[in-house]
Amino acid sequence: MKPINVGIEAIEIYFPKTYVNQAELELFDNVSQGKYTIGLGQINMAFVRSFEDVNTMALTVVTNLLEKNQINPALIGRLEVGTESLLDKSKSTKTTLMRLFGENTNIEGVTSINACYGGTNALFNTINWMQSDAWDGRLGLVVCTDIAVYAKGSARTTGGAGAVAMLIAPNATFTLETIRTTYMKDNYDFYKPNFQSEYPTVDGQLSIQSYLSSIDNCIQQYFKKNNNLDADFYCFHSPFHKMVQKSFLRVKLNESFVQKVETGFTFQNFNEKQSQMLKFYQNDWLNKAFPSCLLSRELGNIYTGALYAGLISLIDTQEDLINKRIMMFSYGSGCAASLFFLKCNKSTRIMKQKMNLQERLQQRIRISCIEYDHIMQQREINYNKHSQQYQPKQVDLYPGTFYLKSIDDKYRREYLVHKQLELNQTSDIIVIDNSKSINKIQQIRDQITNNNSTNDQNTQQSQKQYNQLWTGFYKKTIQQRLDQLEKTMNVNVEPFKDGGLSLQNANLMVENCIGKISYPLGLGLNFLINGQCYSVPMAIEEPSVIAAASAAAKTISEAGIGFQTYSSRPVMMGQIQLLDIQNFSKIECLIDSNRQTIINRGNQACQSMVKRGGGIEDVKCRNLNKGQCSVDIFINVCDSMGANLVNTVLEFVAPLITEITGSRIGIKILTNLCMNRKVTAQFSLDIDKLNYKSLNGKEVAKLMLEAYQFAELDIYRAVTHNKGIINGIEAVCNATGQDARAVNASLHGYASINGQYKPLSSYKIIDNKFIGELTVPISVGTQGGVLPQNPLYSQILQILDYPDSQKLAEIIVSVGLASNFAALRALAVEGIQKGHMTLHARNIAIASGIPEHLVDEAVLFMKNRNNFNKQTALEFLKAYNVFFEIGKAKGKQMKAFCTFTGCFDLIGTQEKVDLHVVFECDQNKINLNYADDSAINRQIFGLKGQEWLKNLFSVLNTVKINKEVELYQSNNLTSKLKLLAILINLLCFNMLSLDFDRSKNFILNQKPCLGGAISLKYGLSLMNELIHIFEYNIDQFIGFPQLRQALMTELNNIILAHIKSFELLQQAKQGYFNCDEFLSSRQKRLCCTMMLLCDCISLKNFSPSIIEEIKLLGRVIEIQMTLTRDTQKWNKSTLSEPNMYTYWLIANQKLILGDNKDILTSFYNEHNRLLLSLIQELEKNISHQLSHLKDQAMNAIQLFYKPRL
Repeated sequence: MKPINVGIEAIEIYFPKTYVNQAELELFDNVSQGKYTIGLGQINMAFVRSFEDVNTMALTVVTNLLEKNQINPALIGRLEVGTESLLDKSKSTKTTLMRLFGENTNIEGVTSINACYGGTNALFNTINWMQSDAWDGRLGLVVCTDIAVYAKGSARTTGGAGAVAMLIAPNATFTLETIRTTYMKDNYDFYKPNFQSEYPTVDGQLSIQSYLSSIDNCIQQYFKKNNNLDADFYCFHSPFHKMVQKSFLRVKLNESFVQKVETGFTFQNFNEKQSQMLKFYQNDWLNKAFPSCLLSRELGNIYTGALYAGLISLIDTQEDLINKRIMMFSYGSGCAASLFFLKCNKSTRIMKQKMNLQERLQQRIRISCIEYDHIMQQREINYNKHSQQYQPKQVDLYPGTFYLKSIDDKYRREYLVHKQLELNQTSDIIVIDNSKSINKIQQIRDQITNNNSTNDQNTQQSQKQYNQLWTGFYKKTIQQRLDQLEKTMNVNVEPFKDGGLSLQNANLMVENCIGKISYPLGLGLNFLINGQCYSVPMAIEEPSVIAAASAAAKTISEAGIGFQTYSSRPVMMGQIQLLDIQNFSKIECLIDSNRQTIINRGNQACQSMVKRGGGIEDVKCRNLNKGQCSVDIFINVCDSMGANLVNTVLEFVAPLITEITGSRIGIKILTNLCMNRKVTAQFSLDIDKLNYKSLNGKEVAKLMLEAYQFAELDIYRAVTHNKGIINGIEAVCNATGQDARAVNASLHGYASINGQYKPLSSYKIIDNKFIGELTVPISVGTQGGVLPQNPLYSQILQILDYPDSQKLAEIIVSVGLASNFAALRALAVEGIQKGHMTLHARNIAIASGIPEHLVDEAVLFMKNRNNFNKQTALEFLKAYNVFFEIGKAKGKQMKAFCTFTGCFDLIGTQEKVDLHVVFECDQNKINLNYADDSAINRQIFGLKGQEWLKNLFSVLNTVKINKEVELYQSNNLTSKLKLLAILINLLCFNMLSLDFDRSKNFILNQKPCLGGAISLKYGLSLMNELIHIFEYNIDQFIGFPQLRQALMTELNNIILAHIKSFELLQQAKQGYFNCDEFLSSRQKRLCCTMMLLCDCISLKNFSPSIIEEIKLLGRVIEIQMTLTRDTQKWNKSTLSEPNMYTYWLIANQKLILGDNKDILTSFYNEHNRLLLSLIQELEKNISHQLSHLKDQAMNAIQLFYKPRL
């Protein structure tokens, strides 16, 4: 699927901390006052010292962009750089930036060079890549970095320095409109032919003329393609400020020319009429173009980044750019130019906040003109010189800025990060810290976990609070689960929807690729590991594994203190085979005496790993007999799995081994039996808390211990016992991008290491404790391998708090132990099939072609008949008469998370509906149950509690469409949707009553509720979440598109009707009344149409035509109920609450006569005329299927509301 709305999702700028003032330069250069500040329009000019160059600025701006937007470097698939400030005629800035991306070396793109146009070309290239078949699903980066310096004189004041980075993504904040124009011509207006100097050769007049000619051509060509030249704002490439002003006027001249508007300004008199033109277009200039000039006036010309600094200026100077159209004109001497438009699709307020532009500008250091002149002289002298050392002062750079440490005698440049000087003067290793991507996760964990608590009671309480967020997770729709994951873990859920792996990347990973194949991905819940709560991603096709592991983890956390784990360091072993050995002792002695030499030589092949604290740690020799031995090399591989690294080192060091021993070398390969990389997970449970099903804890423990002993005694059972462990281990390995085959090989090797295949786990009973333990050698990694190929892996590791390789291994082994515990308990107590077959039935249903929305019903159908096979599934399909429809059936301030729960026993339905809702609510953490009798509950739901709901459903059960077939809906869908609609209806009314303006703004504009009572914030947030749940359920479980649309439309009508009712009340206070419109809005509060539409879910033969009948029938019932309800509830009230009878009385100036029977009769007669006409229309069109409902509804109304007459 090709991406849509591709464009700029995030943007960042870096500028040096040092600047010089243009007014002071006028005095220093002895030129007329105003030449630079008025003639050029400049205020200040940024410049760099010798320890900054285009590479340092690019490194800094990319790092800041990634960190501020929490982008994992592995997600970048293309990086394009635009610059004209070359440090090398061959090696590009792009390649220097690759140091930021670690093992993600699969990044396309190069450096584009064409004066100031290179950045725009880089932008076009990246967008074209993302819109092409070559796109692999990852993000793009565009970097513009330049230093503009000139020879001493007036031209020097048009210099500047800075770098801009842009994140390119689908569904972006700024999208490029598809129509654009480009103008290219061979000019010598600005060029750099002298490689011994960085100063350009400039023909100023030609450059200005070339710039203006480019505008003329681009505008006129654009108008031929699209006559819409309207723009809310204008951004231009800015060599100096007055050039932007001139360019804006030139655009206006061209607009009048192509649109044939007479203004009196022509191309011939343009130069002499500019002052008059500026007055003529003054409002447009000040409001649409000047706001983009903030940075160009402060920084000067930053060449390739100048145009995009204009966009950043707009973001900073405007409150918001959403829905604005921006004209962009890019120009590079030589010449190349393009005109295009950006459309802003999202709010830019967060973008503005992240850039923090004003504060950063104020932090700059103003340098005197004398010092500036000296710096420029030294720059000219040292240009293109090698063997240089640099040491900036603390004040010279912003924290986190890259700087140039040295240039060696081969012109190789070494870069450091400024903030590292404060920590370690000798450190020269640059590491991008992914921990910034998990701030929100840690905030959530900190919110519910007392980090200073060490006792078991507090740990269990923390686990209980954490699990509250995930209660009922299995009952939610897929979209609800993704929403919760996105909110609570700050995870980008898009890759979860398609598996993340593009076909292009798949083709790069394996040979003869023909496609992809996917595993289901779920969450193992309730894991408490070393006092930390985890929800563990697991990818496996086998039913029940995830559910069983989650249940076991819950038992282990509640009956004990969770899993305790420990692991050895990530040391892998590689083997070099030596052949034709005559004297092993001699070989062993040679290896041992040259041990350090071998280590030193081998570490040359893994220098980056050595810098990270890894590398070769030991070398040993083992006798294998029969003339062979193995030289074992032990390598600390840090956070990688290590296979490629180990094999590289072995290949590199093998010639030295031959040289030392004189022996013939055989194969050189790592071993997957990583005995130096063991992990242990264990738990200790109170036997008294092990109750399961009908058995007490002692019985459960005894049966499980006997099952374990069976595996100890018999290899056939041991293999299957270990398979239960591998179920969990492999599922997490699959989800986190590990080499599961290597892990399995290690596990089976370890199970038989003593010559007999044994169970990997062990169980025992000590002092009334049931103790389980699993120790295995396991090699996993969180860097390198296939991880960069699929953005989904990055999101999965984020769910786990970006663990290092040791912590990930401990999580994996804990899940393996939980899976084994669950399997043993199920086998010992009830047999494995009871739970397993219910879940397996889902696979049978899917394989039999059951539509997605009927799968749960098909499972229950098979379960009730105790037949789990395709034939039974097809019987269900025929019963629903959908066999031939299958082909047609095919969502920096910590935010707290609130929960809402309720167990609703719906009288008359024989059904219970459980709701477990997790949602954000400003900074408030509130956990409510609908059954609670609390003040906030009463504020949110009023006095309509459980009893009211029970009575309501009892009445609703008497007015509903008859079911035509037996239903097997395990998810109580009809009742659940009715309940959700009632709760949404109730919340909407109560919130509008509580604070109409804030509630209306939240509902219609989705704007945060600023201020107001906590009950208002909670109620609106809960309502919003319930609407999502309603939508997700109909999307997932209803197979009729017309019914899905009707349900969502009706829900929207109910909400809008509430708002309209309150608006009409407000208008009534001003003397304006419209009784018909008020009744039309008021009736919707009673939800009759919605209830009938929900009943349609149970129809065997649904027809879209029935929807119109239901709408008419629902309207009749709603009007009848409104008239009866509002007269019965009337008690001489005012306009403070919507009431049809009250509204009619006030409109007719009869409020004090409301109890008069004649007045009441008049009210009924007036509205009965409308009702009678609707009933007559209904009786003509209603089908036999629905004809009984009108009379049933009247009986129900009289049962629920006592008529006033």
